[in-house]
Amino acid sequence: MAKAKLDENLVAENVKDLIEKLGVSATAEISKVDNDSGPQSKARTAHPIFFVEIESEDSSLLIGKYGSNLDSLQFILAVRLKSLTDRDDFELFLDIAGWRKQKEEKLTNMAQNIADKVATTGKEEHLYNLKPSERRIIHTALTTHPKVTTVSEGEGEGRYLIIKPKG
Repeated sequence: MAKAKLDENLVAENVKDLIEKLGVSATAEISKVDNDSGPQSKARTAHPIFFVEIESEDSSLLIGKYGSNLDSLQFILAVRLKSLTDRDDFELFLDIAGWRKQKEEKLTNMAQNIADKVATTGKEEHLYNLKPSERRIIHTALTTHPKVTTVSEGEGEGRYLIIKPKG
């Protein structure tokens, strides 16, 4: 059986199927970016990144407590696309009613505030109970900070992030 071509249309079709199966009323907007950055970029083709923005009157149900349903929907959609296309060289970011974007802004602001405190006091701060995606947002937010650096330590569920003074 021929595998499906991974593009915006396939993503849109599967988002539509998922929404219909859930029995909710929603609209979705899909955009694609080709990510060809990284050290191996010359050796391999660009991997696409798909952004799926969903708007719905049932957005709180779709998001779930602490975004758990949103994470699950993103996972299910990614697995479905992988099985249909036989590809896993893509990324998928699902957002519902801007929830993830708002959360990212809050985390970025929090990271800046803690970084300023660390720069002033010279004492490192430990951040616990963060998902890997949340740690990544904080690492990214502070990569250009002139006075602090970030590092993750620990394993699995016990992994945490440290914001500490440079030097």
